[in-house]
Amino acid sequence: MEWRMVWTTFFLLMALTTIVSYLFHGNGYELIISVSMNLVATTLKLGARRTTGAMTMAASLVADIHLIPAMGVYYIMQDYALAHALAWGAVVANLVSIILLIIEAVLRQMEMEVL
Repeated sequence: MEWRMVWTTFFLLMALTTIVSYLFHGNGYELIISVSMNLVATTLKLGARRTTGAMTMAASLVADIHLIPAMGVYYIMQDYALAHALAWGAVVANLVSIILLIIEAVLRQMEMEVL
């Protein structure tokens, strides 16, 4: 079992589910937690050597670039509608990242079966 992939997937899913929770409840603490989880997931993706790893890294960066301003908009500007809109962008980016992780896992399994 590849623990780096396990932890990356764990933090990515935690970020995604916490963002969705924020979208339904609108609690700012959930937004802080989702930013933290997404930043950890992004950090764990550093050093990925495959093309799919680079794409998941890009998707995580997109989610970060949505979530960090969303937190600023929520707490500084108190524009909750804009914060929600930015959070939806992060949801889409994280869904793309999860799809790419699934593709990478399938490709690795296919490589293992060939050997």
